[in-house]
Amino acid sequence: MSDLGFIVGSAFSNLELEIMSRSPTKTPFGVPSSPVLEVVIDDCRVPCILRHGENAQIPPHMINYRANLWALWEHGVRQCLGLSAVGTMDQGFAPGELAVPEQIIDYTWGRDHTFSDGNTELKHVDFTSPFDDSFRASILEAAKVSDCLIRGGVYGVTQGPRLETASEIDRLERDGCTMVGMTGMPEAGLAREIGMKYAICAMAVNYAAGRGNEGASIHDQFKQYIPQAVQQLLKLLSCLIPNLYKNY
Repeated sequence: MSDLGFIVGSAFSNLELEIMSRSPTKTPFGVPSSPVLEVVIDDCRVPCILRHGENAQIPPHMINYRANLWALWEHGVRQCLGLSAVGTMDQGFAPGELAVPEQIIDYTWGRDHTFSDGNTELKHVDFTSPFDDSFRASILEAAKVSDCLIRGGVYGVTQGPRLETASEIDRLERDGCTMVGMTGMPEAGLAREIGMKYAICAMAVNYAAGRGNEGASIHDQFKQYIPQAVQQLLKLLSCLIPNLYKNY
């Protein structure tokens, strides 16, 4: 076994992963989005949680991020890879490609974003670099070995569940964002607070509002580009996961 785990977003069904077991879990912060599922990738068993639930019905602002991270921690996860679908606003990051962002900007509100509830030790975690450098390096090395093109960038986290307006995307781009999603925070911050190494592998599945493929709706783009993105992701994971298990 390794200490690797996943939090998987809306593309889980497209990954077609074999589920070996389900472990229903209750935490001090409530029930996680799904049981802790043990999935198989290249003969390696990896615990994961489905961020939006097994029926993909939980909207981004109602996800119990604290319970999700806590449940994985209790199942031995110390390195967590967040798998997320994003819209791209960077000309160098095309739909169907992958990115491992270096930075994140949080535009969300009203989410439980800390384990500190007044009854536990108050932690002011250093969040200068929101993603673990060594874990990111492992992912980038696996991408190189597997000849999988992977980008960097800045992940802008919006509230959802609605998609953004073109003017909102203009604002995010002025702020320095290169991709947009709805679930990177508070997930990344909570992982840092609990002491878990965390990184995001983002799959670009559409152009952000007002960008790129003007003739196709964002939902049509998702259907068009998700197979390519999933193919790239599985190619990456097939190299990353056995290597992490070997070095554990």
